[in-house]
Amino acid sequence: MARAVILAAAVSLAIACGPTVVDAQQTPPPPRFQTSGNPEFDAWRDDFASRAVAQGRDPAVLGRLLGGVVPDERVIELDRRQPEFVSPVWDYVTNRVSERRIGDGHALKGALGDTLAAIEQRYGVPSGVILGIWGLESNYGEAALNWTPQTALSTLAYEGRRRAQFEGYLLALAEMVERGLADQTQLRSSWAGALGQPQFMPDVYLSTAVDWDGDGHRDIWTNRGDVAASIANYLAGRGWRRGEPVFDEVRLPDNFDYSLADGVMRSVAEWAARGVARVDGAPWAGGETLQAQLWLPAGAQGPALLLHHNFGVIRRYNNSDRYALVVALLGRAMDGGASSLARSWPRHLGSLDRDQTLELQTLLNGLGYEAGPNDGLFGSATRRAVRLFQAAQSLPADGFPTTSLLNTVRASAGVASEPPRQPRGLDRAGVRELQRLLNRLGYGAGAADGVIGERTRDAIRAFERARGMEVRGRATDVVLDAARAAAR
Repeated sequence: MARAVILAAAVSLAIACGPTVVDAQQTPPPPRFQTSGNPEFDAWRDDFASRAVAQGRDPAVLGRLLGGVVPDERVIELDRRQPEFVSPVWDYVTNRVSERRIGDGHALKGALGDTLAAIEQRYGVPSGVILGIWGLESNYGEAALNWTPQTALSTLAYEGRRRAQFEGYLLALAEMVERGLADQTQLRSSWAGALGQPQFMPDVYLSTAVDWDGDGHRDIWTNRGDVAASIANYLAGRGWRRGEPVFDEVRLPDNFDYSLADGVMRSVAEWAARGVARVDGAPWAGGETLQAQLWLPAGAQGPALLLHHNFGVIRRYNNSDRYALVVALLGRAMDGGASSLARSWPRHLGSLDRDQTLELQTLLNGLGYEAGPNDGLFGSATRRAVRLFQAAQSLPADGFPTTSLLNTVRASAGVASEPPRQPRGLDRAGVRELQRLLNRLGYGAGAADGVIGERTRDAIRAFERARGMEVRGRATDVVLDAARAAAR
């Protein structure tokens, strides 16, 4: 993936928490390096190498890994400008649960044959879920890995914001090479140092990667059996429950208390007693023991989902409800089910961009609703504050932010709503950019030639409908700004 997944495992190999330093007389000398041309980087590298050797790392391996490394400014830029998930949930999901990704997953499943079935049998993780993660992380191995991990990790450790974390990853990388688990010549990563097709950080590789075929290497770069088994082992090791569902789409009764979408796990029997039923009408299984929390990804007017324990396990791979939903839908499609939810997304509601979310947080905090830091990111604290505000206003307390809700908060805070922005037409360069963005978002605007033909107009109309905008089909600065935000 363009945006690498840094898995949330504790960095047990961090230098600050490393093993006891051995006697100085027994410690070999650290490696000597040629200058990188950056004195500050050289000072950090030399100090890190000395501490790493004192903790038992092999000086020769460190010398080979870090020799010739130059800090990469592009890595720092990407780290500081990571994409923000400001696009509507329906865009995020539908753009990723694509027919192409499903088709490629089916083809890979056929190619792996008995191997994938044996991995599923061993670890208890459905093959569809394995393929869903595989497809999202690296497009089944087709995504380019343009960095060496030692360059990416050294750059981020030197940069300093999360130095201990990335130094720990470097120590794990050195251990991988020392133990012969992976060949240094094949080490390739994302810009964040995530390795191979499953996008494991080095400490996760050490604890989780699998040598499925027994050839002595945990090859998550080119060996498909090792890749699939490693993903399955990751999920199994974090509590995957064999045979349990990931989620169930449900119907809610009239006058339902939407504040119950509060993240609390309740038994399926309790949900059923409140009138919650599976959307397909099928009876509940394991109602007394199976637990679930209610999630309304697009508020009261959108789909309603009961999330089971295994949904949370997928979130351990990437801490995002949206990510986990995409994996679950891909998995369901690849195992023969539907690739979409039964209830349509309420696209007409639109969604807030980051600036609007920042304003919403600021106003809610000013009103005493404790929406968390004013950072423009819609997290659990902001959702809880929105729910409390909605309840106080006798609105459905679904915790979903919309432009209409923002205007209600503005009115409560005595702030005037912003007047609608008057759109301006784009020049040819602007039209080309808009066409490129619409194509990237899956709207099929045709060639990015700067010419507004019917195909481009149809793509604009489809995009406007999806964003809850007035549907005009015109190439304007307002549409371009919305497309830029959606493509981040």
